Amino acid sequence: MTPGSNIPLPTARVTVDVSAPVRLDVSGLLLTADGKVRSDDDFIFYNQPTGPGVTYRSGGGTAPDAITVDTTAVPPGIEKIVVTASPDAAGQTFQGIEPTATLRNADDNAVLATFTPPALG
Repeated sequence: MTPGSNIPLPTARVTVDVSAPVRLDVSGLLLTADGKVRSDDDFIFYNQPTGPGVTYRSGGGTAPDAITVDTTAVPPGIEKIVVTASPDAAGQTFQGIEPTATLRNADDNAVLATFTPPALG
């Protein structure tokens, strides 16, 4: 995928994992049409691993963290789900790091798309 692009989802359940040569914290945000979360319940991450239609899975340091979305369970009023990643180590930035997000069918793990953002710094 290229920045700003999107694709139709051929399945109701998808998983996004984000890998990099350093450990990343991955989270999911359920956003309304105005681009905001409705409450803290719409922020899914390691300390709050489940939310409406969205779950977080830790990679345990040996595999990428992942966010799984069940589109049939996402509440009305949620327009998009944003998956974010940040370096886990204090002071670490994305400079010189090339993370890759992989979108998979959550049922059979088939790769649907990948995205590597442009390099920073």
